[in-house]
Amino acid sequence: MKYPFFASFIVFGFLFSFSLKKRTKNEKKYVENFWERERLADSTRRKSLEALDYIAIPFHDLPMDVMADLPEVQEFHKKLQELSGKKIVNFAGFSNTELKLTYGAPNIQLLSEYDGNFEELITLLQEWASFLLQNWGEAAQTCPEEERKQAAKVILAYAVSVGSDIAATYEKLVKLYLDCGETEKLPDLKERAEKIRSLSKGRIIAMIEEAEKV
Repeated sequence: MKYPFFASFIVFGFLFSFSLKKRTKNEKKYVENFWERERLADSTRRKSLEALDYIAIPFHDLPMDVMADLPEVQEFHKKLQELSGKKIVNFAGFSNTELKLTYGAPNIQLLSEYDGNFEELITLLQEWASFLLQNWGEAAQTCPEEERKQAAKVILAYAVSVGSDIAATYEKLVKLYLDCGETEKLPDLKERAEKIRSLSKGRIIAMIEEAEKV
C-alpha cells in the first residue's frame, strides 16, 4: 500500500523540481532582457522634444474668480502661474527605460523634470478643488455652495482632461456628477480613465462603473 504513495511522492517531487527550474530560467531570461533593454536605452542618442504633448494651463477656462479674495486660493493661483512658465508633459506610467529608448538617454533629466511639473499640476488642481468643496461658514456666504461645486467640477474635469491618474480626483468628480444629476458624463469619464497607464487605472474604472449602476 505504501508503494503508490511513494511513487506519487517521487512524481510530485520531479514536477516540483521541473517547475522550479523553469521558473528560475524564466526569471533569469527576464533579468537578462531587462538589462539588455537598459543597455540599449542608455546608448540611445538624443532626439528632438519639439513634438511632445506640452500642456498649457488655460487660465481663461478655469474659475480664477471664485473665492479669489482668500489667501489660500491666491496661493493656488500663484503656484499655477509659476507652473505656467515651465514645460509640463504627462509621462505617468512610462518607465525611465521607455523614455530613454523613445527620446534618448541624454534627455532623461529634462523628461523627468517635465513629468515632475505634471505631477505638481494635477496635485495642485486636486487640492484647489478640494479646498473649494469644504464648508467655509461665513466665507461661503459670499460664494454659494452651488457656485463652488461648479468651480470644482471645472477644475477636476480639466485635471482629468490632461491625464490625471489621482484616484481622489475621479472620486470627487463622480460624486459631483451624481449630486448634480449629470450621470450622462460618466461614460466619457470612464473612457478617459481607460487611457491611464498607472496602477490606479483599475481602481478608478471600477469606481466609475459602480457609480453608473446608481
